This record gives sequence, C-alpha cells and structure tokens, in this order.
Amino acid sequence: MNPLVSRRLLLTMLPAGLAGCQNRPSWLGGRPSREQLSPQAQKLAHLLRDEGRNSVLDPAAPRIMGFDNGQRDIPVKQVAADTPNGRLVLSATSLRGRTEFIFHRRQGDYLYFHLASATLVRRGSAVYPRHGSPGRMADALAENDYPMQAHYWLQRAGQHARS
Repeated sequence: MNPLVSRRLLLTMLPAGLAGCQNRPSWLGGRPSREQLSPQAQKLAHLLRDEGRNSVLDPAAPRIMGFDNGQRDIPVKQVAADTPNGRLVLSATSLRGRTEFIFHRRQGDYLYFHLASATLVRRGSAVYPRHGSPGRMADALAENDYPMQAHYWLQRAGQHARS
C-alpha cells in the first residue's frame, strides 16, 4: 500500500475514531470530565437551592486550600446556622466548572474552613484568625473538625428532604 494513501486514510478516520471515545479532548469538542455529585452532596445542593442565598467569599482562606480563581471574590450559594459549636456555614460554588463545597465554622476569634469536592472528599483546610492572616490547618484538627461540620449539614439536609 502506498504510504501517502495510508496516511490520508489514517487522517480521515482519526476524527471518526475519536468521536467514539467517551472522554474526547476539549480541543475536539469534548466536554471536560465533571465529577458527579454523590447522593449526600445532592442533598446538600437541594438544601442550598431551597434555603441558600447568593453571596461572595473573600478568597484569602480558599486560596490557602488550593482554590484560587484569580479574582477578588468567590461567588457562592450559602446557608448558615448558629449551633453550640459556633456559627456553621455551608457554601457551594461551581466557579471552576464543577461543584465544590466550602464548609466553615466561626468559633470565638477563629474561622475554620474546609474545601470539599462534589463527592464530599476534603481537599484542604485552613484556619483564619480574626486579627491575622489565614494559614493551613493542622491535619489532626481538620480530621476532627471537617466530619463534625459535614455531619451537621448532612443531618440538616436529610431533615430538609423529608419536609
């Protein structure tokens, strides 16, 4: 077979072969892969949709957790509650093309932040003192604080779904 013909045949068949791929590259018109919301995250999203308000977050603490959008503020949908453990706030953003949750808690002069994926896997944590700058949260503290915050919001979302 003539090498010129085989190259032409390969080049004409390449788009057809790539069209069959489920995860085509974006330069060929494919969509970037999106992380699907877990069932628990869907409940949180419904709670935010029904009870949340539009707000913005200062990007200082999220930047410490690896969420940097290069902008001044981060647009979020947010819901808050006062509890014995401090004021708990749940925020959701889809600024980077996927849903991400930011859990935060105010206790005294400190804010505790946790960035979680659409499957509620903690991606990073930060602590923000009232009269200071944000910094990384120690993993030992984050491993205790994040489940407490997530548990509270998942319970509230479950009650919301039943009502």
